[in-house]
Amino acid sequence: MKRIIIICSLLFVLSFLLVGQKPSNPSYRYYANPGFVNITELHYGEGIIISELDITNPNRYAGITNVFAYQANRNFLGGIGLGYFQFDKGQLFPVFLEYRYSIYLRAFTPYFFADGGGLLSVSDFLNDSKIFINPGFGVSRYISKNLELNLSAGFSVQSRATITSIAVLNFKLGITYRKNPYRMLKADNNNYYF
Repeated sequence: MKRIIIICSLLFVLSFLLVGQKPSNPSYRYYANPGFVNITELHYGEGIIISELDITNPNRYAGITNVFAYQANRNFLGGIGLGYFQFDKGQLFPVFLEYRYSIYLRAFTPYFFADGGGLLSVSDFLNDSKIFINPGFGVSRYISKNLELNLSAGFSVQSRATITSIAVLNFKLGITYRKNPYRMLKADNNNYYF
């Protein structure tokens, strides 16, 4: 039993003394720089819970949005979005705020987002316009220092005066452009610098 404890202790001590190779993929070192960010996304949503509605209208939609945002620091981003959604029985124009919190990993950047605002109707503003909130989760992968692809899924709750609520599972596929390119965090003897 003493031999096993001594061998395990030596292996434990040696593991701290050995220096490994650096990883070949340095993407975990990239962090977002503060500055302007433009996010363009394609949307698809499918209604899953319907209250006080005709069951034949599941509120399926497809559309496009553009978010004009600012990267406040390494993790937080906030912006204003505009877009166009084509629903089963009409069209609505989203006007909303978007917030993101990103976590930078080796190959992908997972993020949490929260959208909220209005879905405006041009044909009948008072009766067809809605408000919505849309939290969700996504991942992005950088293509270059200024561009990245993102894919996300969210759960949108929409409401208006004559309808209690509608829940929609939605998916987004988009591209993000950063005016200020990513900066790389370099490690030298456990000291990090930019």
